[in-house]
This record gives sequence, C-alpha cells and structure tokens, in this order.
Amino acid sequence: MQAELVYNPSGGQVVVRHELDNVVAFLSRHGWSVTLRETSRPLEAIELARQAVDRGAQVVIAAGGDGTINEVANGLVNTDTALGVLPVGTTNSWALQMRIPALNPLLPGTQAVKMIAALQERVAHPLLANYYRKVLLDAARVLVEGRTVAVDMGELSGRYFLMWAGIGFDAAIAQSIPLKEKRTLGSWAYVLPAIESASRYSGTDAWLNLDGKVVKVTTPFIVVSNIQLYGGMIPIGAKACVNDAKLDVCIFKGGGFFTFVQQAMKVLTHRHLEDPKVEYYQCREIAVESEPSLPVHIDGEPFTSTPVAIHTVPSSLKVIVPKTAPANLFSPLACSSHR
Repeated sequence: MQAELVYNPSGGQVVVRHELDNVVAFLSRHGWSVTLRETSRPLEAIELARQAVDRGAQVVIAAGGDGTINEVANGLVNTDTALGVLPVGTTNSWALQMRIPALNPLLPGTQAVKMIAALQERVAHPLLANYYRKVLLDAARVLVEGRTVAVDMGELSGRYFLMWAGIGFDAAIAQSIPLKEKRTLGSWAYVLPAIESASRYSGTDAWLNLDGKVVKVTTPFIVVSNIQLYGGMIPIGAKACVNDAKLDVCIFKGGGFFTFVQQAMKVLTHRHLEDPKVEYYQCREIAVESEPSLPVHIDGEPFTSTPVAIHTVPSSLKVIVPKTAPANLFSPLACSSHR
C-alpha cells in the first residue's frame, strides 16, 4: 500500500512527531510504504494531499485535528485516494464519531496526559509510559484492519467540509478563540466561552431555502451536519448519515440565557428534535441569508459569513473507518465498501 502521511506540527503536541516513526514502522511491517510530509502554513495540507494523489498514493493519512483532516479531505475529493486519520489534534471530532482510537480532549485525564507529553519534550529520553504512542498505534491498526467507504462532502463557497458547517453563535465563538488557547485547551476552549456568552444568546432574522422550501426564522445559530456528533460529543445531527446524499440542517430558534440552557440540555439528552424551538431538515441544497450577516465556520474553522449557499457532494470522498464504526451513520441503500 503506497501512502503519504501529512502531519500538522501545530495541530497538537510536539511529542507526537517523535512517535510517528513508530507508526511508519508499524505500517511498514504490514506491507505499507509511507512517506511523511509536514505542513508549515495554513491550507498547505490541501496541496500536499493533491500532490500525493498525483504521485499515485492510495491513501493519504491526516495526522492532526479536525482542521488538518478538513484540509486533507479537500485535497482528496473526487479522487480514488482514500483518507486515513491519526487523531492527534486539539479536537478529534471525526475520530470520536467514527470510533477511531483518539485522545478525547474532554476527558478529565487528558490534561494530565498532555502534561506528561510536555515533560517528554524537555527530556533527552522519552518516558516509558507514552499514551500518545498507544493512541497512534491503535489508530494505525484501524488503517490496516479497517474498511474503505465512500462518504458525502458538503460544499460551501468553493470549500468542502466533512463534518459540519455552523452559522451564528458557534461560529462567532470559534472566531473569537485565540489559536494558542485552542491548542492548549482543545474542546474546552469552545465550552467555556460558550457558557460565558450564553447571556448574549440572541436570535437573528434568517431566511433559508431548503431544496426549494423557504423558511423564515429568528435563530441564534444553525448547524448543517454530515455526521451526528458535534464537537465529538454533542448529538446535534441526530439523524445524519455520511452516505445518504443529504445534509442535516438543525435550526435553533429563540434566544436568551434560559433558552440556551434548555436547548443545550435537550441536545445532550437526545430530546432536541422534540423541542418546538428546534427545526430539523434533511436536504441537498441549502441557502442562508440573514440580517445582519452571521459568521460561518466549516469543520470548526472560521471561514466566511452569510449569505451562503451549501450543497452536498454525494459519495465524493473515500475514507478508512473502523469495522466498529456506528452502523447508523451509514445508509444501507447507499453503503459500499471494500478491503
């Protein structure tokens, strides 16, 4: 198997770089030929993925977080080259959704693991107990033993997204977080500002065209999902499938602190689809306008602002997933796999 590994050194702990040699050695023992490429600037992973395709790579492995995965996926859309994932970033939403072994940034022990990793960066010899090594090797085992499936992508203003696009409240939070905090705190960098900003949870007039159906709402935010879990743990896209040629649109209505708390609790307890202040649609074409304009992110990265047009690109990306990936993420009528 010819593969290239694209690593974002700013996507997580520096100590991870020292463990990638173990991954390459593991894959080599299973008949893979792997070339390592490091990024040095934003969006470079897109270029590296495209170059890997031109060189005949059968798999391009994204080693990093959600942003790195998004970039590599953008370089592989509509090709025969599959995306593999080593989830070592500050947020690992795709891996957590697909049950790829990953360091969950929301678990209490994660900060202790990061402290140990930071210590390793300062000593001459790596410590014996290296949790990153276990995560990476377990994720590498998925590359060898997993299955390859074709999944949909969303497209927004010339850029593809694999997981979701967020409009409004969540995008404003993503826009406000300094990169240093995001690298240090991971998903907690989003949780704490969200709680602090709850008092400013206000609605904006928006008009949506959903496969020709016009909907007018007052909304604090809208999430367009290709997967079920938002941020690796919040089931906003409860009915989403990655290969049904549709995107799931969840519109939160209303505003105010108490509405924020109520909606958050209902999402976490899987009851938000019963809430009259939540509208949920599955469609192929989405257009959103608002007054005033609202910020927009894709896969957690600030990108643009409304108005935007979004559409699904069916079965446009091949990805390697574990055999244990949740079955309800895949539409049985569309599902195809090999390996």
